[in-house]
Amino acid sequence: MTSKSNRFIDVPEISNPDGTVGAPEVEVEPEPSGVADFFDFATNGMRYFVDLLVTEGMEQGLLGPREAQRIWSRHILNCAVLGQFLPEGVSVADVGSGAGLPGLVLAIARPDLEITLIESMDRRCRWLEWVSSELDLDNVRILQSRAEYLKGRERFEYVTARAVGNLTKLLPWVAPLVKPKGQLLLLKGQSVRTEIEEALGKNVFRKLHLTVPEVLTVEEPVTGEDTRVVKIIKK
Repeated sequence: MTSKSNRFIDVPEISNPDGTVGAPEVEVEPEPSGVADFFDFATNGMRYFVDLLVTEGMEQGLLGPREAQRIWSRHILNCAVLGQFLPEGVSVADVGSGAGLPGLVLAIARPDLEITLIESMDRRCRWLEWVSSELDLDNVRILQSRAEYLKGRERFEYVTARAVGNLTKLLPWVAPLVKPKGQLLLLKGQSVRTEIEEALGKNVFRKLHLTVPEVLTVEEPVTGEDTRVVKIIKK
C-alpha cells in the first residue's frame, strides 16, 4: 500500500539532544510471526497503520516512544481480540478513539463492520480522518464530540472503549449510546475487578439498566498474551 501524502499536518522539525534535526530514532517492535496468517487480506493495511502510528502518530504525540517497542503485542493484537465478539455487519462505536485504538484496528480487520469513531479533540479527529483516507476505509465515520453529548442522538449495537476511564465514570457516558440488548466491550487492565466493585457499590449498573459485567480473559492472537475484555449487556 502506498502513502497518498507525506503527512497529515505540518509540524515544526524537532531538534534532538545530539544536534540532529527531525524525529528521533525509535525502536519498533518487529512484526510477530503469524500476523499475516491471522489478519489475512487485511495484513498490508494493518502494517501500513503500524507504520503511520510509529512515524506520524509519534510525531504528533498520539503514541509515546516506548509504545513503538510493543506496537504489535500491546496495541494492535490487544485491540484485535474484540473482533471475535462482533457479529457480521453490526454497528460499532469506539469511544475516545485517540490514535485509532481499537477503532481503526477493527475497521481494517473487519470491513463488514460499520465503525463510528467518537473523539472530542480536533487534532485527533484530523488524524483519524487522514488515516482513514490513507487506508481507503469506507466503513468509518468520525464524530468530533464527547460521548455524553450524543445521548439521545446516536445509538449503536456495540460500543467499545480502551483506556478511557474507570467504570464508575465511563459507564454513564457510554451506556446511553448502546441499543437495548446491545453490548459494551471494554478493554481493561488488572484493576478491573476493583472498578466493578466500586460501581456495584454505587448502583451504577442498576441505574443505567446494565447487566453486571462479565470479565473475560482472552488470549491475544499470535502472541497468546492475556487480555481482559469486560462484556456488559444493555437490558
